[in-house]
Amino acid sequence: MFRKLIVTLVATLCTGAALAQTTNNAAVENAAKTSSPVAYVYVARPTHLDGFAASSNGKLTAVPGSPFTNISLTHMSVTKKYLFGADSDGQDLDTFSIGSNGALKEVAQINAQNYNSDNCGGQGVITLDYTGTTLYNIVNFDCEDAIQSFKINSNGELGYLGSADSQLPADLIDLGFPEFVGTNKFAYQIGSGGDGTNDPYMVRYKRESNGLLAFDGQVTGLPKTKDPQDYYLPFAYAGDPSDHFAMALQEFDPIAGEFVGPFEFGSFSVNSSGEIESKSTYENMPSTKLAYISTMSISPNGKMLAAGSVYGFQVFHFNGSSPITKLSSVLLSGKVVSQFGWDKDNHLYVLTSDSLHVYEVSSSSVKEVSGSPYSIPEAASLIVLSM
Repeated sequence: MFRKLIVTLVATLCTGAALAQTTNNAAVENAAKTSSPVAYVYVARPTHLDGFAASSNGKLTAVPGSPFTNISLTHMSVTKKYLFGADSDGQDLDTFSIGSNGALKEVAQINAQNYNSDNCGGQGVITLDYTGTTLYNIVNFDCEDAIQSFKINSNGELGYLGSADSQLPADLIDLGFPEFVGTNKFAYQIGSGGDGTNDPYMVRYKRESNGLLAFDGQVTGLPKTKDPQDYYLPFAYAGDPSDHFAMALQEFDPIAGEFVGPFEFGSFSVNSSGEIESKSTYENMPSTKLAYISTMSISPNGKMLAAGSVYGFQVFHFNGSSPITKLSSVLLSGKVVSQFGWDKDNHLYVLTSDSLHVYEVSSSSVKEVSGSPYSIPEAASLIVLSM
């Protein structure tokens, strides 16, 4: 299935098997500031984790203890107090406390595989709700229990709440990881049929009062294509701090069995029932020269959208329910972009397979800051804690 091939390609290019020591970049060494950092930035590698403090001008300096050795994480999430990681052993979720200086210390571990009824998968991609009180673990998508919910206790330990799956036939789904909107009531997964039809699917989960995600039905509402026989297939998407999200779409011709035209970006609103509404049409959605959009992220203020692929990234104005508009041209052309992170000082962190780039984003420009990029060979995952 095309989406699985894309994810596999990105994962293959963005991970490695051997330890690569952090480059002693002169810009990193000279970036220490007397003022408090605006963010802590963490990058996982095959056998260790790099931690940085970001100053108000976007320069990075290593936090005490970095690189943190004998840590192998494939994906991370973060709260003000804790960093959570999906361990590369394929079964554990690890918890690290975050010191006042950004230093990490492991404080808890839980075997997520113990909570799979059919034992078909352990941990995978992890994500948090907007309150940072519940952690969600997306296990093997062929498992009956596809999304596990864990309560985050005050000491960082995780308490299992339950699991949910899309309740769609296994041969009809190729779903990505769930994304919350800022109201924190609903999370969504998008995908397309795995039965050869490529029919688009969007499913919704409702967050219960205790944090448990529960399946809440299939969602419709994607824009119509210019050709009535075609339809849009959803790829990456991202939620904002309110009740909106952005989605990368590409037109698909089911008769020819092929995609038509470039990727386009639509904006959507979520009503009180969790249904989606959109003012986006094939006439007002911006397109991009990028192919294979694999990751997207909206800034903390909800005004900027970053979209990445195996061929670079691009930044757009995100306007809530109104149509998305372009801000930048394609940047880092030819680079595989695996993840984004933002801080509240309008810095965009862009992770590739061998480096971390830092940009300052305004309403009129996207500029790489002095000292960027930072060489980080075999970079696998990025997370940013904005202060």
